[in-house]
Amino acid sequence: MNVSRARLHFGIAAVGAISAALVIPGIASADPVDSDSARLVNSTCSFAQIDAAMHDVTPQLAARLDQAPERKAQLAGFFAKSPADRQAVLDAHPQLKSRLDTVPTEGPAVEWRAKALTIAETCGNY
Repeated sequence: MNVSRARLHFGIAAVGAISAALVIPGIASADPVDSDSARLVNSTCSFAQIDAAMHDVTPQLAARLDQAPERKAQLAGFFAKSPADRQAVLDAHPQLKSRLDTVPTEGPAVEWRAKALTIAETCGNY
């Protein structure tokens, strides 16, 4: 996987983290009810709202996602699901759930998490 593709994958994971923080803003805790994956499952923002907020907060990532229509469609499909169906998706992909529930402490992931929280705080306005 080349660096550009790796960044795109990281960006897609960041979108998951963005949406994961939507219901209860703040830093993920050890409490399963407050985990990022639980926030992702129970998000009240639509993908259209998340996408609009992402275009404002992280236009570079949004542009890259726009260039990957299949991945964008997958994310849109995820947010079109019911909370029970979203949970089933996460249950089927424990590595993704683990990634969402890991709070970064250094590196670029810290910056992405901060942007995710900004999107989480504003997505309901779109």
